[in-house]
Amino acid sequence: MNDQSRSDAENYPLLIERCFSEPHVQGTEKSRQLNDYWARLWQPSPSWVVCVFAIYEFIFGVLAVPEFNATFALICRQRQSPSQTHPELEQCFADIHTQSDLSRFLIYRQIIAGLLSAFSTPILGSLSDRVGRKPILACTVIGPLLYEILMVVVLRHPDSIDVHWLLVGYAMEGLSGTMIAGTSTSQTYITDLTQPSSRARWFSYLQASYAFAGAVGPLIASLLLKMQNPFQTIFWLAICSHLSLLLVILFALPESRNPVSTGRPDPDGVTLEQPPGESNVRVFLRSLKSIWETKGFRTKNMIILAGIDMIIFGNMIGLLPLQLAYPAFLFKWQPTTQSFFISLSYSWSVLALVVLFPPIMTRFRRWNRRQGVPNLSAASNSGELDAIQVNLVLQIIGYMGIALSRAPTHFVVSSLLVASTMSINPLLTSCLTAHVPDHQSGQLLGVLSFLHAIARIVIPALLNATYSITIGIFPAPLFMLLSIVIGGLYIASIYIDKNTL
Repeated sequence: MNDQSRSDAENYPLLIERCFSEPHVQGTEKSRQLNDYWARLWQPSPSWVVCVFAIYEFIFGVLAVPEFNATFALICRQRQSPSQTHPELEQCFADIHTQSDLSRFLIYRQIIAGLLSAFSTPILGSLSDRVGRKPILACTVIGPLLYEILMVVVLRHPDSIDVHWLLVGYAMEGLSGTMIAGTSTSQTYITDLTQPSSRARWFSYLQASYAFAGAVGPLIASLLLKMQNPFQTIFWLAICSHLSLLLVILFALPESRNPVSTGRPDPDGVTLEQPPGESNVRVFLRSLKSIWETKGFRTKNMIILAGIDMIIFGNMIGLLPLQLAYPAFLFKWQPTTQSFFISLSYSWSVLALVVLFPPIMTRFRRWNRRQGVPNLSAASNSGELDAIQVNLVLQIIGYMGIALSRAPTHFVVSSLLVASTMSINPLLTSCLTAHVPDHQSGQLLGVLSFLHAIARIVIPALLNATYSITIGIFPAPLFMLLSIVIGGLYIASIYIDKNTL
């Protein structure tokens, strides 16, 4: 009996084995699922670069109003003789000569930063095709960081350091590619991971990030401006934010593509890599040449689309400080009112980009399918060219309304009409990227960044020169001129041939 009992006991499964074997399997399964989740999380995705770009733009959104007022205060203070008492900021706004000095300083700023970025952005765009997108995005953060450090130094010693030393900071920002290279590199990151039919939507999310930063940033800035010695505090916060963003890009953001080996040709026979010893100037020229020689390049359409994109971008860059200076002169708006206006304008842009734009484009696609429109291209089939023309018409009406405004309400309504057309930028970029193969998207967007950099020089210079000349007489001609220019762009858009897209 004892032997039989011992034999049965030996053949019976151990309780400890039965109790712990299944949880071990379950734990392994849960661990594998967790590992899969983290692996998917760290995979390249357009959502990654949209989040990084949103932080990048949010810092600029917070700085927009404080930077304008800090520069204005420095110019106004250093314009006075040492024996004079330093005027209040409100007195500076009403001073025509200080307004004119500010416009000239902005012209110098745009020329210096624009010329250097015009040279650097095509090189950075071409480099992103070889070394990846992350290093270029990191480079675009370093320039603003150095500028903010210089701004803090000038603010700490306003009577001993001339305000024109800030132009050195703008030069550093220009060499790093500025926001132009940051935008184009983010768009290239998305192009690496998406199909042409979905790029307009993702590009609109980038534009919405820019608008969201413009909406929320000034509200936060208005709170910070109430502190004691606010300008230095705000720029110290910006320095810390840019340092944190740089660490996120270098150590958290996944790369969207594997850098290719040196000398490897693309499918069209164009070598994407920089041969050993080739100068940056040759990289710049080769980047331009490779785009114009791309197979299937539609010359007329690209010229028209790139021209519209260039002028629209230049207006967006050049008008922001004038949208602050014009109502401050006409309606005596204070910095808090300026912040609220900019926030309202960009909030409306976010609404138009995120809430209104996607369903409207979906309606365009469904209407085209019902009408039997041939699938000539992703752009024409989705109605993007029609949407571009509608946005141009709205801009004409909005700028004319600003020119005729004699009350703050009319000015705000007309400005909101212009702000609702921000979707034109992702629409233009989507149409332009449809013309080239994916492996040349970095070069294309680098060339577009070059055009943006030129626009950053020429258009703001013209806008500020016009404003500086007419501010003492009648400033409205600036916005009347803009209406005429946008009208010319609308006429040019009519000649885009959808059959060649």
